[in-house]
Amino acid sequence: MNHTLEARPALKFDRNELSGAFGDIGTDFPLLVSMILIAKLDTASVLVMFGLMQIVTGLVYRMPMPVQPLKAMAVLVITQKLSGRILYGGGLAIGVMMLVLAATGLIEWVARAVPKSVVRGIQFGLGLQLASLALKDYVQAGGLPGYGLAAACFVLTLALLGNRKYPPALLVILLGVVYALLFNVDLGALGRGIGFTLPHISVPNTADVLTGLVALALPQLPLSLGNSILATRQITEDLFPRRAVGVRKISLTYALM
Repeated sequence: MNHTLEARPALKFDRNELSGAFGDIGTDFPLLVSMILIAKLDTASVLVMFGLMQIVTGLVYRMPMPVQPLKAMAVLVITQKLSGRILYGGGLAIGVMMLVLAATGLIEWVARAVPKSVVRGIQFGLGLQLASLALKDYVQAGGLPGYGLAAACFVLTLALLGNRKYPPALLVILLGVVYALLFNVDLGALGRGIGFTLPHISVPNTADVLTGLVALALPQLPLSLGNSILATRQITEDLFPRRAVGVRKISLTYALM
């Protein structure tokens, strides 16, 4: 089906954009915190750079576009307790691989070769996986109050789904903050932890890159191709049919970030 392409939209900031900004927090934040703790990453460097990548993505695409946290790499780092330098090396390695795929046009061949049913299956499977993770690892950890919070958020989301006056994500986040303050957060420790720290640059050596390539980048590549590139292209086509985004552009920004 042919669609007339829309002009490049202006940036806008309203409650719906703010709500959309929390779209990936359920997966991004736990993975980021876990990797910071396990791999002993510099917190300021990780969060500042991740935030900057979100801003750049918004400026480039002018639509809701995920900054992928590389879930397979994150799980491997967490479960195998790999060092931060190996993680940096793996990130550099997969960035180079994706850059080659984008620059040579091979990513477009991959997009043509993979049927849409496979992409839909990846989307569906990932949704089931995340729902299962939430039910097994997070909801149960909170006990009865946790189940109550999950049920309230679920009902609230269904009731306000598609409501542009009261987008549900903001209310869900507010409920989560209130729950945390009541049951989990030590305000004294939180206050003592507030400070100002500049990020710093870490450069992996050749051994780190090679180890990261084998241990992290190669296991991550199939998931990145399926979820980060093909599924992302498909969902932008579904939701924004007049603002086509090609797999080559997505791959290029993926590689550079």
